[in-house]
Amino acid sequence: MLDPYVLRLLSLLPTPLDADSNMFINNLVFMDDSTLISSSKSGLAYMLSITEEFYALNNTSANHHKYVLISNSLPLTTTSNVSPVEFNLSLSSLNRISSISVTPISVTSSFRFLGVWFNIKGSQDFVKKQIAGECNSFAATLRPAKLSAKQVVYLYNMVLIPKLEYCMQVTHLSTQDCYAATRHVRSLIKQKANFSRALSNPILYFSQALKLINLSSHLTQCHVNNLFLMANSTTSFIQRLFVYRLMLIQFQFLIPVSPLMVDDWSLWSIMSTFKCDYIACTLASMVSTPFRLQHASFTSMTPDLTLPGHTPLYSCMNPKTFKACLKVLRRRHLYYLSQLITPTGSHLVSWAAYQTAYIAQLADKRGRSLPHKWYLDIHANTTIPDSHDRLYDCYVCSPSAAPGISLVPSVTTNQKNRRWLVTLDGQAAPLFGKQLTVQPKKDTCIVVHWASNCLSSPGDVIRLRPCPGCDARVPFPVSNKYTAVAPQCTFTVVSYYNRLSIPPDLSSSPFAVDDASPDSPLSRDSPGLPLPVLLPPGSHYRYYTNGSLINLGSPDVSMGWSWVQIILDAGYLNSVATYVHGTIRNWPSSTRAEAATLYAALCVTPEDSVVSIYTDSQAAIDGLRSCASSTFTNSRFYYKITNFELWAAIECCIHAKCLSVLPVKVKGHDGDYWNNFADSLANSAHQSDEAFLLPEANITSAHAVRLVYADITCESNPRRFFKTYFQATYMHDLLALKRFQFTLCLTDRDDYIVDWDLTWFTLNYSLTHDASFKACHASRHFTFKFKVFLDDLPLLEKLKITRPDLYIDILTCRSCCLRKEDLMHLILYSKRRNVMHQVLQSYQNHLFSKLREAGELADMDPTPMLRKLSSLSCWTISSSNWSSYALIRGCLPKLFINLFIDLSVSRVSAMKVVAAIHNNFVQKLRTRI
Repeated sequence: MLDPYVLRLLSLLPTPLDADSNMFINNLVFMDDSTLISSSKSGLAYMLSITEEFYALNNTSANHHKYVLISNSLPLTTTSNVSPVEFNLSLSSLNRISSISVTPISVTSSFRFLGVWFNIKGSQDFVKKQIAGECNSFAATLRPAKLSAKQVVYLYNMVLIPKLEYCMQVTHLSTQDCYAATRHVRSLIKQKANFSRALSNPILYFSQALKLINLSSHLTQCHVNNLFLMANSTTSFIQRLFVYRLMLIQFQFLIPVSPLMVDDWSLWSIMSTFKCDYIACTLASMVSTPFRLQHASFTSMTPDLTLPGHTPLYSCMNPKTFKACLKVLRRRHLYYLSQLITPTGSHLVSWAAYQTAYIAQLADKRGRSLPHKWYLDIHANTTIPDSHDRLYDCYVCSPSAAPGISLVPSVTTNQKNRRWLVTLDGQAAPLFGKQLTVQPKKDTCIVVHWASNCLSSPGDVIRLRPCPGCDARVPFPVSNKYTAVAPQCTFTVVSYYNRLSIPPDLSSSPFAVDDASPDSPLSRDSPGLPLPVLLPPGSHYRYYTNGSLINLGSPDVSMGWSWVQIILDAGYLNSVATYVHGTIRNWPSSTRAEAATLYAALCVTPEDSVVSIYTDSQAAIDGLRSCASSTFTNSRFYYKITNFELWAAIECCIHAKCLSVLPVKVKGHDGDYWNNFADSLANSAHQSDEAFLLPEANITSAHAVRLVYADITCESNPRRFFKTYFQATYMHDLLALKRFQFTLCLTDRDDYIVDWDLTWFTLNYSLTHDASFKACHASRHFTFKFKVFLDDLPLLEKLKITRPDLYIDILTCRSCCLRKEDLMHLILYSKRRNVMHQVLQSYQNHLFSKLREAGELADMDPTPMLRKLSSLSCWTISSSNWSSYALIRGCLPKLFINLFIDLSVSRVSAMKVVAAIHNNFVQKLRTRI
């Protein structure tokens, strides 16, 4: 046994050494599970030999019975026991083990690699069970604990969701699977919040309510964000690998365009190959949202993947037939219908013509070749019946769009069967001839040329005669063995096979590109942008820049920018050589306007120049300093910066042109003439007809792939943007519920328009605890307030839904025994109407008193506001007055806030006042009604 801290060189050298040759070192080794990956059995045996020598060097041993072997060489249908695999190791002075026997795991078993579970068969069952097990264990552990609903939601969001996200890094589960896996968690939260089990789920996910994370939506935003970062990786290998994977998806599913352009994946979504493809599943998950990934520009590293052709085959075939014949079509490299259309563009190629190209592959054992199922399906869907293969008008393409390769209907290797051929020459004139010889390996044949009269006598019977010889044809050699035919001239025809085969060019794509990336489009001057006064090469350019933002928060929002070029002592008036102003759209903010003027100035500045930027925006200066360190293109977290596409365009422009940018801070509105001039230009750009609009294509082409929302490039944190979108969908789903349809009746904008910001603020507003109002009271008050808002009070009509076994449908209100007991009946019941009126009158008086106080503090007369408040219809209760019903439910009107704002009260203070008054109303409603 070797000493773990002494390395004896005796075991390493062939000649013995004395004892003094021992080397004392600290070779303490810490080991964990190791993973060996090889493409062959011999390669794996070689690595196992190295591991055994490593164990001997470090006085370590391994339990070979615990080795796990994963192999994709096993058939995917393997169900029986798998035989052990014997690895023959290389013997050495450090390895005495000659072989290791390991039994491979089944293809249906899952294994873990770097904490993520995989499956050779591509099955998601293991991960699905794992996710469901984690959620069920979480719910079972917390159900007996004395925790509030908010505490359970916090633990779920902060503890369980990151764990589930990690487990599903390479796995896509459907919305239904995620919904089923988390059902016990939702049930637990509803129980903790004292909500009924029939409560709709959108209220759980809404950020203004319980803030529970929707697992399906969360995974979608994670996968899309990861794919976005992969496509725009700063490592050229990752970018090339991404493009290669897109091309592989094209070939696997016969998609003739880039997979980023596919809007409907339903045709392939049930295929096992699709379910195992992470990129395809991620792109398909985006189809249900307005988000898309788009190619920003095409370069040698990110080429245009669209193949030439007309009408994809999957769009003109029966889906079942297309999926059943996918492998056959893939072997034939058939992507477009135009690959099967004659050069005239009006007819489908006959099966006789097509089988000629693949005569060796399509013939059966008897030499016959019947039309395949896929061809019959295309023929039935695209051609007019009994019209000799004529296409429907929607499939006809112009002759220029049809492939320009000659059609050979019947090339055959049987020399006894020489057939008549017809095709078109280079001038689209008909060309007739008779097959003479065939060269199968070259896919060509020699045809005897026959002249015709079809051009001189259109519509008449075509008459053919042997061509005596012409300049465009090749004279037939006299020594040829076909002397019986005695042709005067011949020509060579290329087989139709050449245009039926359009394989994806996987070899000449980005992988053959040199590491030195080509110049970015940003390295050239942006076309159309006004130019500065040009100075000699290497000169110093000085710009005063400014941005302007108006009408933020309204549909009329506008961003203006301007730059002023200053050349001192050059004879210009006030040293102003030239100036430009313009506008920019989308993502309105003052910082974006400032960044736009930086881009507009730098992109027209000549290369190798020194540029001084004078600005009163500190954000613009900080952004320019970040560009110097390549923050917006090299950092993995660049996308978290607002306007990251615009800043990346500025950064690429600086580096591509080798500009030396010197930002200078100018104090705003301090009497600086040039800064004030630039500011006035930016302000005038909003209404000027001469203002230049920065093209979006120029400022969003720094990255290879961009994320767009409804054709607008995303320049905000994609994760945060996805969350905002899903929150909007939850709000839409909430208002679509039957219990909120009353909001559709509130159409009078002068009377009652719901202010949802005020509504959610009021629902989440917490009252101050005191001796008479303790924490337990606050919890009950909070629950009751939400139940009223959600129409989820345990009234008889709700109980009939949740417990139909206890409450039959014929039961009515116990008080009147006439009507069904729901929230509207609870409000309108005659014995409670007076009390309800008193509670509403107290609500109104409370608002009156606060408005008077605000009027006194602002030294204004509150009478007009009081009159407007009292004129609201919500203070009168009736079965047709939906505004009073909305007020009781907690959907508060905008007028409540506007009245306080008119009295010079800030919006935040006004919301707190109204929330306190409404909570007092809810407390009275709970105790008295």
